[in-house]
Parts: sequence; structure tokens; C-alpha cells
Amino acid sequence: MIAQAAADPGRTPPVALVSDDPREFEAAFRQVSRSAFLLARQLGRSTDEAMDIVQEAALRGWRYRSTRTGEFRPWFLSIVYRLSRRRLPEWMPLPAGWDAPAPEGLRSEIDPELVGAMRRLPSRQRAALWLRYCDDLAIADVARIMGCSENAAKQLLLRGRDGLRARLSSISLEESS
Repeated sequence: MIAQAAADPGRTPPVALVSDDPREFEAAFRQVSRSAFLLARQLGRSTDEAMDIVQEAALRGWRYRSTRTGEFRPWFLSIVYRLSRRRLPEWMPLPAGWDAPAPEGLRSEIDPELVGAMRRLPSRQRAALWLRYCDDLAIADVARIMGCSENAAKQLLLRGRDGLRARLSSISLEESS
């Protein structure tokens, strides 16, 4: 059975699993899969690598579902975060002609200058900012996902915001001169 909290308008309600039913796991996974993919992309992974990471996280999530405490979303995103920080194994290339067509480009509603400035931040600051402001997670959840204390998460957010502010102000100064 899936337990849900009161819904905020425009936000997907948090999901906490209370059974081992595969359909419930799948429903919870569907709600968090886009955020998981975007988190992996924000940590510098290519589209294909991000899809592989989310798939691997789903397998690990299912395998270790009995060890989870708390809500599904922060728990699952912490798996994606850990996998994204690891080096991916090198796979053998497919023979010629077996290549899949390239996926369609992602369209983002986020300002391209902001995205460019975020990509120049250190990966931990970028991940903290992404989880807090794009995924709208609480600081406690950001800290849990990143495996640090709440104070460390706040410090990462502070440094990330300061870094963004400096990069964006230098971009605006370059445009005005």
C-alpha cells in the first residue's frame, strides 16, 4: 500500500512504501525517475550514463527495499547520487549498425546562463543546489542524500549560491561592457 501526505498544488505528493508489492515500487519509482535522471545529468553524466544510473538505482532500490526508512524520494535519490559519483565501468562498444538512435534533446525551462553557471560549480555544490531548489527537497533530505550533516549541506548551499552569484554577475558585467 502507498501512503501519501497532503498534496501541494503543482507538486507530486511524497510516497512512502509500506509493502513489497512490485506495482507500488514501480509507482513510486515513476514519480521520482525524472528527478533522478536530472540529478545524474547535473552531476556531469551524459544522457546515456544518466539513464544507466537510474536503471541501476532502481535495481538496487528493489533489492534493498527492506532496508529503507523514511520517504521513498530522498532514499532513492541518495542511491542515484552515490552511483553518479562513482566511476562507471567501461562497456564494450556495440558492433556497427547496432547503435540506437540518439535520444531527443532535453528542453529545459531553466535559463541557459544559469545552467552554464551551475555546470562550472563543483559537483557537490551543484548537486546540493539542484536537490534543494530544483527538486524542492528539505535541507535534511539534501543532507541525507549527500551523506553529510545538515550544517554541511547548508554550507554547500551557501557556497553554491555565492558561486552562482559571482558567475552570473560576471556574465552580466561582460554583457554590459
